[in-house]
Amino acid sequence: MDTEEEQVEKLKAWLKENGLSIVFGIVIGVGGIVGYRYWVQVQETAAAEASGHFSQMIDALAAGNEEELLAHADTLIAEHASTDYALMAHMALARQHVIAAEFEQAESALQQVVGSAGERPLAYIARTRLAAVQLQTGQYGQAMSTLAIQFPDEFAAIANELRGDILALQGKDDEAVEAYRKAQSSEPAPANAQFLQRKLNDLGSTS
Repeated sequence: MDTEEEQVEKLKAWLKENGLSIVFGIVIGVGGIVGYRYWVQVQETAAAEASGHFSQMIDALAAGNEEELLAHADTLIAEHASTDYALMAHMALARQHVIAAEFEQAESALQQVVGSAGERPLAYIARTRLAAVQLQTGQYGQAMSTLAIQFPDEFAAIANELRGDILALQGKDDEAVEAYRKAQSSEPAPANAQFLQRKLNDLGSTS
């Protein structure tokens, strides 16, 4: 059986080797963006043109048509900057930048959402994705600052698990365990409870 020190080093090595996978899982998930399609129906005051561009952008995203996606996203940002559609365009662009390993551009796009979305759910989604990008680029302090707010219960698990990942990579094992445990006890529960428990086990915590 590995010693406690060996277990910790294994977790840190895994996080370093798979950091990009973590970012991809958090940032490029289509579901979180497609779920906002309902805005097309409920935002009656939005311009019909913006609504049309948004719908086509989502269709392009689902189809993997990058050229069309970028064209509609750029139009929304340039011509409909004051609408929620423009915020979703920034989210879509961040996704594409992560796929292309353009992390600085992805960070910039997500910061646009964080700075403009107020306390709407989209702002919290953007914060977790921004922190994931910052984790990938080694900006651990900045990532913790991004997460240094009170998240609603719906986002507490992912925020605390990300905090744990960042703390583990900084060698702050006790604090990482505490963050992982908070994620573990969150309601709703974390998306992958077994994987979270594995991280705790690797840090020598089985409770």
